[in-house]
Amino acid sequence: MYNMQETKAIDNLDDMTGIIKNELNNITEGFVAVGYYLRKTAKDELYRQKGYQNLFDYAIENFGIKRTTAIRFMEINEKYSIGGYSPEIDEKWRGYGSSKLTEMLGLPEEIREEVPAEATVKDLREAKTIIRETESKYSSQLELCDVAQEEPEPQDWMRQVVIEICRDKKIFMEMVEYERKDIGNDRKGIEEDILTMVNPSKFKMLRMKRANVFMQEKAIRVMPYKINGVVPDTEEFTYIDLAMAFEELCYPNYPDISEPAQEIYERIYGEPLYEKKEEPKEEPKQEQTPGKPRDSKKQEAKNNDSRPVHQVEEPKEQSEEQIPGQTELTKDFPEYCPDAMNPPEEPCEEVQEEPVEAAYGTRLQFLSKCTDEEKGAYMAAVMEDRIRKMNNTSFKIFVEGKFWKDLLTAEVDEEGREIECVN
Repeated sequence: MYNMQETKAIDNLDDMTGIIKNELNNITEGFVAVGYYLRKTAKDELYRQKGYQNLFDYAIENFGIKRTTAIRFMEINEKYSIGGYSPEIDEKWRGYGSSKLTEMLGLPEEIREEVPAEATVKDLREAKTIIRETESKYSSQLELCDVAQEEPEPQDWMRQVVIEICRDKKIFMEMVEYERKDIGNDRKGIEEDILTMVNPSKFKMLRMKRANVFMQEKAIRVMPYKINGVVPDTEEFTYIDLAMAFEELCYPNYPDISEPAQEIYERIYGEPLYEKKEEPKEEPKQEQTPGKPRDSKKQEAKNNDSRPVHQVEEPKEQSEEQIPGQTELTKDFPEYCPDAMNPPEEPCEEVQEEPVEAAYGTRLQFLSKCTDEEKGAYMAAVMEDRIRKMNNTSFKIFVEGKFWKDLLTAEVDEEGREIECVN
């Protein structure tokens, strides 16, 4: 127990100020002590030693603590300190932290005493919201379960709890998977498994149409609203009861559990378990540009030749005038020409002929399509071939402009091989 003689010795405001500042720096557990020393400062009116009119003026000027915060500190000390008035926290509440203990102040005492250390601030706020909504809807003077009903009706509480909890699709799917696995634990094991799935923080409150539900670690307490001025008894259930209610609701033909989860969920809640994904729109296929060359022959040639392969941009074909007396294959020997060589004299306007790709170009044009590395390798191979064919020709030829002009303007095929002209 805390030594009360020690606290009585603090009768100087400067000493009290130092103690409070020290406890504020150790706020993890010090918030209970801060509340105690504020209460004692108020009780002994120590603030008057420095001319303050009240405790709150003293707290805001020296610690930056506003009135509402100071009151909260003092309430925390009253609720959670040893004996309700000491600078030490009761062993029961160690490890909760100031945030949770502050939230718990808004809960009825019977609920607050049952809050486990695992409860989250979110759980506590939801519980307080449920209680406030219940009270504000009916009367601020009513108790937690004090809601008028016209006639009592038999209630399947666990079925309603399952419907409320499993609206959460994550919990629903975990329960479905657990049911399908049929693990076969003993009673204690099943209760622990269900608790982990539906109430991992061991503290949850639900508001249903005719009752509030308080879910704890070992039990589920249903607190019905008042009916015709009479508050029905609180009913207590286990997590085994909840598991059985889930089974009866979702699998009425048990042990047949073949119904798909999405159909079960839609049957109970009238909405899909999974959002339907929109089918991706097919993008229109791009038509090949007329005249685009095909690469099959080039690729085959590339595989058989070690030199770099590149497509040569060919000059556009120009029409030539027919020399008098020259033979025309398509007119003079039509029987030896394929249909493609005998186009109709007046082709249909809708039919567009693909331009014919030239079979060759100049070496300079070929080089323009090469990378720097490919140009170097290609020209090295060309010069090696030229030197091999020079015999006794002087190397001075390499400094003559005509040599390079002839070399670069020589016609080559699509693989860069020079085309020899036969006279």
